[in-house]
Amino acid sequence: MIHVLVVALLAAAAPADTVFTVDGGRVVGTVLEEGPSSGVTIQTSDGAVRRIAAGLVARIEFSDGTVSEPRPAAPAPAAAPAPVAALVAAPVSAPLAAPLAAPVAAPLAAPAPEPVAAPPAHLSAGPLDTVYFLGGGRVRGTVIEENPATGVRIRLLDGSLRTFSREELVRIEYANGTISRRKTPPPSPPPARPAAGAPPPLPQPTEGRPRLNPIYVALGAGVTFFGGEAKRGLSMEQIFETQGHMSSEIGLRLSPAFALGVYGDMGGGDVAAGIRDQCRSQLIDCMGATGRIGVLLRHTWDPLSPRSRWLSLGTGWEAGSVNAGHRDRNSRLLTYSGREYLRFGAGMDFRSNQLLGLGLYATFAFGEYDQYKVLTGSVPLDRRTHTTGQVGLRLTLFP
Repeated sequence: MIHVLVVALLAAAAPADTVFTVDGGRVVGTVLEEGPSSGVTIQTSDGAVRRIAAGLVARIEFSDGTVSEPRPAAPAPAAAPAPVAALVAAPVSAPLAAPLAAPVAAPLAAPAPEPVAAPPAHLSAGPLDTVYFLGGGRVRGTVIEENPATGVRIRLLDGSLRTFSREELVRIEYANGTISRRKTPPPSPPPARPAAGAPPPLPQPTEGRPRLNPIYVALGAGVTFFGGEAKRGLSMEQIFETQGHMSSEIGLRLSPAFALGVYGDMGGGDVAAGIRDQCRSQLIDCMGATGRIGVLLRHTWDPLSPRSRWLSLGTGWEAGSVNAGHRDRNSRLLTYSGREYLRFGAGMDFRSNQLLGLGLYATFAFGEYDQYKVLTGSVPLDRRTHTTGQVGLRLTLFP
C-alpha cells in the first residue's frame, strides 16, 4: 500500500504535458508520440494510454514550456445536448485515480483503447531525446540508433521501439543538448559568366536536336524583277526583261540568332524589245546581265528548330550590262554601275539534318546607277532610284 502511494505522489509531482482538444477539453499526462496524421498518443497519470485523432487536437503544451499547434482550434459548440463523461480511461484502482484539470464538453470521436501497463520508472525519469517530423509533430524517448541509410530507432516512453525514415525528419534534439539535422545536398554553383565583350556561346547540341555550326553557306536559284528608272527618262523595263539568277551567301554566326555574311548573285535574260530590235537589225544577238555583291546582317528566330524563319538587311554594289554575242567572244555594248543602298531579305529554312537545309527566300532592294559606260567611254548619269525584287529556292550547308 505504501508503494502505491509513493508512485502516485511521484506521478503527481512530475511535470505533465497537456493536450487541448477542439471541443474545449484537455488530457493531462505524458505525450508518447505526436504525428501530423496519426494524432497524439498520451499516457495519463493512472497508466492508461490514449490515442487522440489529429483532427481533434487544438494544441499541446509540453512540460518543457514548448507549444505545438497542429491546426487552429475550432470554436466550441454553442450547447451540448447532454453532459458526457470525461476524456480519460477508467482508473485501474481508486487510490491511483487522478482527476482531470477541467471537465470536457464532448467525448473524442476515436474509441478509447485498452489501458496498458505503465512504463518502467527509469524510462520516464531524466532528460529525453526528441525527434521532430517534417509535417509537424514529434516523439520523445531515447534514441538507440541514428543511421543516414536506415533512419532513426527510438525507444518511446511506453517502452516500445519505433523506426522512422531519415526523409521524415527535420531534426533530432538529444538530451545532452546536441542537435542532428537532416542532410541536404549542397547548392549547385552558379554558371560561369562569359568574359566581358565575348560573344555568347553557341548552345550545346542536345539529343534529337540539330547542332549549329559557326559557319553556313547558302546557294540559291530564282527569278529577278526590275522597277524604277536606270536614268532620267529610261526605265529599267526598257533595258532588261525578267531574268533568272543564281545567288550565294556565306556567313559567320555571332550568336545563335545573329550572323554576319557576304552575298552575291548574277542574273541573265533577254533585253527589252526596243534594244533587241536594234541588235537584230545589225544581225547581233543581244543579252542582258546583272549582278550584285555586298554584306548583310541576318537574324534567325528559333535557330534550332527544324523550321526556322529569318530576316536580313544588307548593302553593296550592283551593275547591269547589255552584251552582244559573237562566235568567238562577247562584247559589252553598254554597262551601268552603282550602289545597292538597302537590301531586305526574308525566308524560311527547313532543316532535314545537321548538314543540309532547303528553304524559300525573297529580297527587295533599292539602288542607283551613277556610271554609264559605252564602247566610246564612261558617261556620268543623272541618278534615279530603281528597285530589284527576287524570289527563289535555296540550299543551305550547315543550316
